[in-house]
Amino acid sequence: MVKQADRFDAYGLWLVACGTVALLFPAAASATKLDLFSNVEIRAGNYQRLVYGDTRNSQPIFSENATLGFVIKGIQLEKTRESAMDVGIVLQSIGPGASSNTIISPQFTDAAARLPNSNGTPFIRSAYVKIYKFIRPGITATFGRQDFLLGQGITLSGGDLGLAGGRLEVDKILNSVKADLFAFRPFKTNRFFKIYGATLFYPSTEGLWQIYHFQEKDDGPVRDIMFDALSKTKKFTGVRYFLSQKQLTFDGEAVIQRGTAKKIGGGTGNYEAHAFMLKGSWNQDITFFGQSKVRLAYGRSSGNPGRDSATDKAFFPAFGSKFNGLERRGYGAIAGASLYDIIKTSSTANGLPYGISGLNIINLGVDLPYKKLIISADIYKFRASKNANNGSLQIASEWNLKASYPMGETLQLNAVYAVFTPLGIYPQSREAKLAYGAISAKF
Repeated sequence: MVKQADRFDAYGLWLVACGTVALLFPAAASATKLDLFSNVEIRAGNYQRLVYGDTRNSQPIFSENATLGFVIKGIQLEKTRESAMDVGIVLQSIGPGASSNTIISPQFTDAAARLPNSNGTPFIRSAYVKIYKFIRPGITATFGRQDFLLGQGITLSGGDLGLAGGRLEVDKILNSVKADLFAFRPFKTNRFFKIYGATLFYPSTEGLWQIYHFQEKDDGPVRDIMFDALSKTKKFTGVRYFLSQKQLTFDGEAVIQRGTAKKIGGGTGNYEAHAFMLKGSWNQDITFFGQSKVRLAYGRSSGNPGRDSATDKAFFPAFGSKFNGLERRGYGAIAGASLYDIIKTSSTANGLPYGISGLNIINLGVDLPYKKLIISADIYKFRASKNANNGSLQIASEWNLKASYPMGETLQLNAVYAVFTPLGIYPQSREAKLAYGAISAKF
């Protein structure tokens, strides 16, 4: 009965949202444009023998991830010169589904804990005002909770929660150079963080250069990789180059992390770390399959060589892209690895056994069209950068096989089978497995 009540409350909120829009937006619709969009993904899967310390656990999962957005575009601001604004509201619903077992495996607790609701009750993902020709032509301002992705998302991403704050986009500050200024106040665990910075875009003759710098300030106690901090400030400086041509795509990003922290036990600590990710793909004619895509990626982040130090050399941003609903998003369907953490195999901040930090990631993949199917195969190798225990650096290998069947531009069926093989840093080498099916729809 409790589950049924939760589901009725969830659908009730969706209906209230739709009704509110229907009542409020018609008056503006005559002079403006109303955009509606929705995305729904339903997944049913089973994780088997996931590693956690010296134990193994399994987790069947049935998840529903839905987005419903309303954007009023082209609202004229009468007391300004040709300025206009958009007003957007995006609702998100993430839950395990009414028929799913309770999610109890520690591998999924972080993803669920970050959400305002993880039982299917809708929450506000975005609520913003976007003003064109703000102050002067060439400046676009966005205020409120909004989607945001910096570079590849290594250091900063709104994910499926958005980031609350403000952003200014300035066109042609110097010839073709574009600038973004941003300040966000995201909520994590039990407190607000402060993030502010800037990024520059320079379109060259072949590709796009991006340079950014931002500061991430946390005034609360936190367990970090090297030491427990009472408060900390991390600064990230990065450069990215993106190239897209008919046959070839390249995406490279490098980041330096610096900062200071006040330790809980007294004294101060420093942060000195770095990371990079290089990704490329090219189209190639392969016998029997035809025009196919080959993908290659290599990335690395720094780690701590010892346990006791006043300097933390492990790269570890707080708001990088790494979650998708109740599961991880990253390299490997099971590992879900970022450049600095992996699916929980222990209680440490980066999910790795105690004393191990930094990741090296290698990915080789191919997308093969076969009739109406797209068959994708990927191989991953994960290696630690540093092991303070003077032991093995080999984390795991993984291979994924995926079949996608697009039934049009708005509906797609997916099936995935993945095998994760623990290597030297784990006492058990028995494989973990994942099989899931998904249906994705959008309009």
